[in-house]
Amino acid sequence: MSQQDTVWVSRFVVALCEPLLDTETRQDIDDHMVSLIASRPQWCAAWLSGFLSDIVRSLDPEDPWRNLTISKGKALLPDGTPFGSWVDATDLIHASTMDQRSDLGLAALVTPLSDESSILMATASQGWHATLHWLESNLVLATGLDPEQARAYFNTAVRTLRWAIHRRRLFTGMEDQFVPVAGDAWINRAELIVAGKPWDEARAARYLNANTVEAGNYKQFT
Repeated sequence: MSQQDTVWVSRFVVALCEPLLDTETRQDIDDHMVSLIASRPQWCAAWLSGFLSDIVRSLDPEDPWRNLTISKGKALLPDGTPFGSWVDATDLIHASTMDQRSDLGLAALVTPLSDESSILMATASQGWHATLHWLESNLVLATGLDPEQARAYFNTAVRTLRWAIHRRRLFTGMEDQFVPVAGDAWINRAELIVAGKPWDEARAARYLNANTVEAGNYKQFT
């Protein structure tokens, strides 16, 4: 992993957290991430598996989004309904307008998740090992990907990541530092995982536990 690649991943993490980046800058960052996925799909899978699973597992243990199941190619909420629509956030957010694109609380979720992205969300609650296995089985099609494959990989994984971050922010607010810290921490961890080297999983688990939304918060919000 080159230093320049690391810089672009860090920029991408910032772009996830800063909504005021201009469109051109954001597109440039996304394009560089797609290029990185094309050239290093395995590393990106390791990074995304850790980052995404940390965000999902940092939700309240009772949050339905952390308790999805998979059945017949669909991710399901605990009540058995399919997951992946903006409606799934209305347990915590009341729609303020008929046009969700004009609703500050729901605009980020207007585009429905694909079945793949929804299943990835469900898988992420099982930890980074399971998430990495899913990514390797479904998105890492070769040691190098063509642009179309890389873009599909990016869209599936990153849309899931954005939805997970959106959910966490409902409890922690926009200034939550766990998201950027976790995103940056997994850059080095991913390098070690791909190289087959040990890393301090116990320390990572302690940090995740310390930043998990406290059990009971979900019920208080609903």
